[in-house]
Amino acid sequence: MQQGCHTPLRNDSGFVVFMFMLLSVLLITSVAFAVDIARAYDEQRQLQIVADAAALSAVGALSTGASYTNILSTVTAIAQANAATVDEVLETAPRCGSWKEDEFVPSRGRSCPSSANAVEVHVQRTVPAQFANVLGKHHFELRATAVAHLPPPEGGNCIRPFGIEQSHLDEALSSGQATFSISGTQTSGNWGKIDIYGNSSSGTEYTTLMLNNVCDEAIAAGKYVSVGTGSAQIDQVFQALLEDTNPPLAAKNMVFAVTSDFGKGNSQVQIQRFIKVDLLSQEGSGPRWRANFRIVEWDAQPEAPVAPSRRLMK
Repeated sequence: MQQGCHTPLRNDSGFVVFMFMLLSVLLITSVAFAVDIARAYDEQRQLQIVADAAALSAVGALSTGASYTNILSTVTAIAQANAATVDEVLETAPRCGSWKEDEFVPSRGRSCPSSANAVEVHVQRTVPAQFANVLGKHHFELRATAVAHLPPPEGGNCIRPFGIEQSHLDEALSSGQATFSISGTQTSGNWGKIDIYGNSSSGTEYTTLMLNNVCDEAIAAGKYVSVGTGSAQIDQVFQALLEDTNPPLAAKNMVFAVTSDFGKGNSQVQIQRFIKVDLLSQEGSGPRWRANFRIVEWDAQPEAPVAPSRRLMK
């Protein structure tokens, strides 16, 4: 009886072991690389927190007129408080600037001019790879950027320390027009500086007060204030207001005091009411200036502007 042919089974155990080892190495390498990626992602998240916090703190310091040195000090202090090194935040130096049309416009050089309303902060860190070396990845270069913006005050208007004699205003408006003019020096008797702080007689102090809202309870209807003396350079003040486009510090909706008639010298006058005016134009200079106004609201109520919160823009 003829016996059938028998083919012996192939021994595949060596191939299986090889594939198992190969797949194990690939799996372990992938897991190790994923661990490095996760660690780098966590470091990146921490860097962004540092950049955001430093930018917000720095832009908050701008409101106090901080110099670039102070801004730099603020940024480094916040960075160190959040476990970042000075080198990591200074490798690319922070910059002051302005936020305009959804873009950060840096100031020239290392400076923080009075017009600055934004701060940009960079944080950089090199993170060594622990497991990805087998794939030729020895480190990760991480970078975080933040820009914080301090918007101008929103709405409201206190008062500028500018007084208009009630009699002069009545005479100017007797024709039924809603416009009036002020001109000449303070001794002409139709306008005056309201000296609320005792030092606004100087040109510098008065200019500063006129270019900002003054929120002070001493300026209220029915109260008495002194009238400042000395040169005010009021024509330069009005010209600066016309060139300003940021409400409520611009030439629109300014609040002035209407007072009893001024006497010469450092006299006392009573505030009768407030008017809200638009500055229409400014002409001349020195004692020959002339400013034209339109009344927006009679018996206006001074209202403090609301300072908005600092904002992260990117």
